[in-house]
Amino acid sequence: MLHTNVRPDSHTFPSVINACAALCDLEMGLVIHRRVSETGFGTDLYVCNALIDMYARLGELGHARQVFDEMRERDVVSWNSLISGYTSNGYWEEALEMFWRLRMEGLVPDCFSISSVLPACGSLVDVKEGRLVHGLVEKIGVNADVLVSNGILAMYFKFGWCRDARIFFEGMVVRDCVSWNTVVCGYLQLCLFDVAISLFREMIKEFTPDLLTITSVLRACSHLRDLGLAKYVHGYMKRSGFEFDTMANNIAIDMYAKCGSLLASREVFDYMECRDSVSWNSMINGYFLNGCFDEGFNLFKMMRNNEKPDSVSCVMILSMYTQLGQVDQGKMIHCDIVKLGFDSDIVVNNVLVDLYAKCGKLQDALKVFDSMTARDIVTWNSIISACFHNEACSLGLRMVLRMRNEGVMLDVATMLGILPVCSLLAAKRKGQEIHGCIFRLGYHSDVPVGNALIEMYSSCGSLETSIRVFEQMCIKDVVTWTSLISAYGTYGEGEKALIAFQEMEATGVLPDHLAFLAIIYACSHSGLVEQGLAYFDRMKKHYNLEPQMEHYACVVDLLSRSGLLVQAENFIHSMPIKADASIWGSLLSACREAGEEEMAGRVSEQIVEFNSYDTGYHVLVSNVYAALGKWDKVRMMRKYMKAKGLKKDPAFSWMEI
Repeated sequence: MLHTNVRPDSHTFPSVINACAALCDLEMGLVIHRRVSETGFGTDLYVCNALIDMYARLGELGHARQVFDEMRERDVVSWNSLISGYTSNGYWEEALEMFWRLRMEGLVPDCFSISSVLPACGSLVDVKEGRLVHGLVEKIGVNADVLVSNGILAMYFKFGWCRDARIFFEGMVVRDCVSWNTVVCGYLQLCLFDVAISLFREMIKEFTPDLLTITSVLRACSHLRDLGLAKYVHGYMKRSGFEFDTMANNIAIDMYAKCGSLLASREVFDYMECRDSVSWNSMINGYFLNGCFDEGFNLFKMMRNNEKPDSVSCVMILSMYTQLGQVDQGKMIHCDIVKLGFDSDIVVNNVLVDLYAKCGKLQDALKVFDSMTARDIVTWNSIISACFHNEACSLGLRMVLRMRNEGVMLDVATMLGILPVCSLLAAKRKGQEIHGCIFRLGYHSDVPVGNALIEMYSSCGSLETSIRVFEQMCIKDVVTWTSLISAYGTYGEGEKALIAFQEMEATGVLPDHLAFLAIIYACSHSGLVEQGLAYFDRMKKHYNLEPQMEHYACVVDLLSRSGLLVQAENFIHSMPIKADASIWGSLLSACREAGEEEMAGRVSEQIVEFNSYDTGYHVLVSNVYAALGKWDKVRMMRKYMKAKGLKKDPAFSWMEI
């Protein structure tokens, strides 16, 4: 056209500009824009509207806004194009601003104006603006437009107002496939899976769901762990022509695995014509979820021959080797990671640090940590946890200091990693420093943090501070109360522990196994035999909690500390489970202190039968035999310990200076 010297007009340019937008050709679009200016059409309303739309579709909002601002004349299409551009590119606040400017200009918004601004209200969760826009819809009479109605429906679901959304949906004059998709996906996003499935069943009687809805429903089946429902939805998916869609099949693999049907999951995988890395990862993860570790590792080997593993594959395999404690296999994957170029990936490196730390290879974990060019909060928490896990407490505390010096903000996970170490080391001053950080960072209202502080101060010899932390907590769970009861027990305040337990029950918090263990322990250390036995009895009768070995051991300790050795022995023999060495050891210690030589002999024989590797029990038994004058058995115990390589660990005490 240009070669024949035919001059473009106001009808030519919009068509060419739209073509540039459709082809995503920004370079040609800029050329056409220059030609528009050169030929004098830079002020033409229709040409400018087309330019705004083109730039908006190409993500060039700056150019779009410049064209809009330079226009002498604007109509509602001009405003709609810019508002839609802002919304499509996630500039929600700018979209709202332009919408209200449109209203200030005296223009009446149309269906496209409304449908463009509604996503902005929903994404910003701006309830006030959303209600104003909905009111405007009713006022200007576009409430019957299905495009607008679908926008309002989606907005209400983003607000989390499922009841209002359902009422609006039921009152819609016209519903299309998008309306149903929106309401089904809306309920799924709010985790109301049963309601979403029910609506899906109703929807397919009239409309065909799109791929997004079907895949969302498949995910809902995964959450519900309903195999029958999973097969029903998968069958519908295949009948609807989506059986060859890779993404849908990947979700189906995951769904069947989570529903416990690896056979169905593998069938989907095997019949896929086109597999990607997600397909392989989903199937491998399915095996791991169902405890089929060998099958998962074998499939990973197959994957390496057919598909290049991605970083997700490496993270998944490393996590499983960490769980199984197979560090040598993990090292082999580490080599593959370097070859594949994932050694700069933060998530992969974090998992490597975790692998080496949990498998007792602290130096390897530190090497990975030091080699990382970028670290996030998870990296720091992993290496700090690694130090503490491997009993390198001083190094762990230095790492915390280094973390703070590098400007990394400590989070709740960091605090929950440090505080137990302060408890272990009885490092009250360090614990107080961390407590100060907790206040400055605003974590003092976090329940697990408060629980850890109660435990820390109790272990550091400051019961009063433990109680103060407890009293300042706005929300208290069963762990909070258990920590306080345990603290009272440690300091021999059995009566106060009983009061705390009663207050816990009065607030409606149900005690668990650990809470009962704490209260029986508190009774044991305060000589409250009857109360301790009563709580042991209540545990079974009132709360239907089956006592575990620790509870029986605590009751034996309760009776033994009070000199009721015969009752303690009878209690052990009446236990529904076989007593372990710790229970007999508790009774033996009490026998030795009370001078009950005959019973001590019987109990010693019981402990010897366990063939335990605990040095303390063997030393205790040896001392009892020595006190009884049974030197042949003393020699036998010492030979036994020497043969097993058992040595008495030297005692030590720890205090902060």
